[in-house]
Amino acid sequence: MSGATLDGGCDRGYEMSPCLWGRDPEPVVESLAQRTSLEGLRVLDAGCGEGRNAAYLARQGALVDATDISELALRNARRAWPHEPGITWSVRDVLTQPLPPASYDVVVFDSVAHWLADEAAVAEAVTALQQATRVGGWHVLCSFNDRAQELANHVNPPRCILPHGTLVGHYLNPDWELAEVHDDDVVSSHADQPIPHRHSVTRLLARRWGAG
Repeated sequence: MSGATLDGGCDRGYEMSPCLWGRDPEPVVESLAQRTSLEGLRVLDAGCGEGRNAAYLARQGALVDATDISELALRNARRAWPHEPGITWSVRDVLTQPLPPASYDVVVFDSVAHWLADEAAVAEAVTALQQATRVGGWHVLCSFNDRAQELANHVNPPRCILPHGTLVGHYLNPDWELAEVHDDDVVSSHADQPIPHRHSVTRLLARRWGAG
């Protein structure tokens, strides 16, 4: 997502596979849809990759702005979901292109934080996305954390793997209420690392109640 990181970190994989991360949405995205109707809500999928969350949310009736820094990710997304109504695909970097304040009902920030340059960039991005969220709106954040990562065979490993508590800490203030917090283990394999490997992942769902 950061302009300083050029392709966001995953373009090698996007070149190797037309659907690098699969087609199923993040479990916390599905959990959000079970909690509330998404019909007509404005959603920002910030760092949408190939669109698995955006497509799911659009099928729930949401109007989704699906953005990514990677042209290749968006190329794959348009090919994977050619007929999905309610999605606008665009290149965007929230660290360099300000978002309108209080303009979204839902913001998804999935598997992006660990590709940013450092902890300061993560804090800056999360703050920008929080400010773009309406009071009563929701955030989904998913990111690798530093508890357990098998990265030995990764050609291009993630850049910024933070503690679980640091990621959750962005929502420990009076303006936000945490609805779900998970520290999960995920076994993954994909085109640029086909050997199954484990990641610890922070997943959270939070709701904005304050306007501060």
